[in-house]
Amino acid sequence: MTKNRLIFYAIMTAFSLGAFIFTLILENNTQMLFSMVQYVPWFKYGTLLGLILVIIDVIWSWFISRESQQEKGALTHELNTLKAKLFDLQEQAKSESQLPTQQTPSSKNP
Repeated sequence: MTKNRLIFYAIMTAFSLGAFIFTLILENNTQMLFSMVQYVPWFKYGTLLGLILVIIDVIWSWFISRESQQEKGALTHELNTLKAKLFDLQEQAKSESQLPTQQTPSSKNP
């Protein structure tokens, strides 16, 4: 994984861990929950941030997958080109090696 990807996953992990700890704190403390009603808009933005992080990760993975498929296609094309060149060289070597053997029997007959 790249350094940028590791930093991104660290941010996502910190966000998820913070959300988990927040829900553990509020689990049995309804008084604290009622006192936090005024901060509900902030929670909306926090959950929107988490959703944006997930969407960024999906798009990032899609880009990486697409780039690797393009690279794989280019490498496959290069491999096929090299195989074709090698085959042509082998055929040329075979034809050159067969020419002298075909000329020797005809030169002995006259």
